[in-house]
Amino acid sequence: MSLVAENIRVSYGRRDALRGVSLTAQPGDVTAIVGPNGSGKSTLLGAITASLPYRGRVCLNGEDIQTLKPWQLAAQRAVLPQASRLAFPFSVIEVVRLGLQTGTAGDRPEVPMQALARVGLAGYADRTFQELSGGEAQRVMLARVLAQVWAPVEDGQPRWLLLDEPVSSLDIAHQLQVMEIARDFARQGGGVIAVMHDLNLTALFADQVAVLADGACLAFGTPQEVLTDGTLSHAYGCALRVSAPPPRNIPYILPHAASA
Repeated sequence: MSLVAENIRVSYGRRDALRGVSLTAQPGDVTAIVGPNGSGKSTLLGAITASLPYRGRVCLNGEDIQTLKPWQLAAQRAVLPQASRLAFPFSVIEVVRLGLQTGTAGDRPEVPMQALARVGLAGYADRTFQELSGGEAQRVMLARVLAQVWAPVEDGQPRWLLLDEPVSSLDIAHQLQVMEIARDFARQGGGVIAVMHDLNLTALFADQVAVLADGACLAFGTPQEVLTDGTLSHAYGCALRVSAPPPRNIPYILPHAASA
């Protein structure tokens, strides 16, 4: 059981956004997709989630996603987009319950409150979504997708979290919290694919990393294998050194998991 993307191609008019990208994500792993702006990270996730047209093949737990009905996809994977906007004044708990209604834990009404507690928002259930800060709203949406696939493994099949920049609006402490949630989901047998910008967090939490540039995959492997001076400098178009302090004794801060 895995999530396999084979030779994925996406075009916007005459521009090729993805040029034959392939990767395989395994349950039990956090698979990160990194690369500069415009490299095709979110486009690749859009193809994997079947939210945009693509050429190639995507298989989820052994089945081509093109053959699955929307409710079958929703039962196997939950998607956290980059940004979510709501036009109506839903309460926080109502937003989280949307995940419960589309997922597999619909007979467990306690799950939404547990999901809010998991993201550190236990006291926010009755607040209006629109009054939240950007970081709080992002964590509410994470609670929604957690409620959708609450059990990382169900009926012997892994469930999947597909996350597009899950820590973009968060401070360091909440970045670590969210990544630990992803790590724990994988530790229990689920699969996680996350589009990431922070290379330090990627190195700390990811099991496998795909480095994209100009719509192609430059490297795929463990952080130790692919987060190298040469690969990253090529991908980002600037000189980068891995695990080297800056010159002139300038302080720099690296996040470390609380459990490390």
